[in-house]
Amino acid sequence: MPTQAYFDKYPSFPSDVSVVKLPRLSFAKLLAQEEGESDALFEACRAIGFFLLDFRCCPEGEAFLEKAETMFDINQEVYALGFDELMQYAYRPSHSLFGYKCIGDSKIEDNKPDRHEFYNISQDDMTGISKLSNPPCIEAHRPGVKAYIEQAYSIVSLICSHLDTQLRLTPGTLASLQPMSLSSGTALRMLRYPSQPVGDRRTSLRGHTDLGTLTILFNITGGLQLLLPGTDPRDESSWVYVQPVPGCAIVGLGDTMVQWSAGILRSNMHRVTFAPGEQGEVTRYSLAYLVRPYSEAPMKRLSGGNSLIPELEEGEEDTTINAREWEARRVAALRKGQDNTRSKGGREIKLEDKNKVSAVIVGRAE
Repeated sequence: MPTQAYFDKYPSFPSDVSVVKLPRLSFAKLLAQEEGESDALFEACRAIGFFLLDFRCCPEGEAFLEKAETMFDINQEVYALGFDELMQYAYRPSHSLFGYKCIGDSKIEDNKPDRHEFYNISQDDMTGISKLSNPPCIEAHRPGVKAYIEQAYSIVSLICSHLDTQLRLTPGTLASLQPMSLSSGTALRMLRYPSQPVGDRRTSLRGHTDLGTLTILFNITGGLQLLLPGTDPRDESSWVYVQPVPGCAIVGLGDTMVQWSAGILRSNMHRVTFAPGEQGEVTRYSLAYLVRPYSEAPMKRLSGGNSLIPELEEGEEDTTINAREWEARRVAALRKGQDNTRSKGGREIKLEDKNKVSAVIVGRAE
């Protein structure tokens, strides 16, 4: 998350709320290629598919936090434009997911309208692969938005390099499937969740797993909840808050990583509901860098050679389609109710020289 100074602008996260105790990893240690930190990253990606990444006490990390604060300022500028102007940039799901999505455009689990809006900025647009129309307040900050995306991508590439090592893949394998130089659906998403009436507080964004590879998420107020592994999403007690931490981002894996790893890596269900305590009385802003593979990337599992990823067993069939086709089929199936959203992955593997995966602990807010 942005720095403590930015957090001080908002009410504190309440201390009497149960939270998921996500693993907290050091960006500096990952940069330094520390083996223990790499092992902890792999364990988190298998057990829950989420972790906190601490950018403090590191020049590169501190620079990224400063860029994130600037993006939060731009986020507020975007929504100060008002509904009518934003609708001039409305996205069209059948053609493109870039642009503005208004409140109520999608549904939550009980078929009620959602309570969030977002503006998707195309990575391809910011890097010059394509050209899209954006509000003037985004165009005015184009160099800063591009700089944020470029550093966010470098962080994703670092995480992927550690996962390459842990999965015993050829160095650069995962990054080669999602390069900035090729067209993709990767986006910087600026989200806004208005405060909800005290007597009518409910889910703002339905439970789901991310479709892409990795997400770098910044929040300041609460609202994000994870589904505890092995629990029923219909049981409200199975959903537990993630507490935002100054200087840290929440990193989550998507379904594409599960597909490539034959289920070794995990994408976990999550949702956004109302923020707890006094935080529920303020507007919630969020910033998500959502990475997807390049359009022609193969979606087959990355097995073979010395890889930990298992080969196909008798009766199994690998996919022959590319990322664009895979994403289109997944979205179509979800719209038809043919692919019930659920956590995916976490497949057991034999790790002779590694510790067992750490359990997810539920505790009180820090």
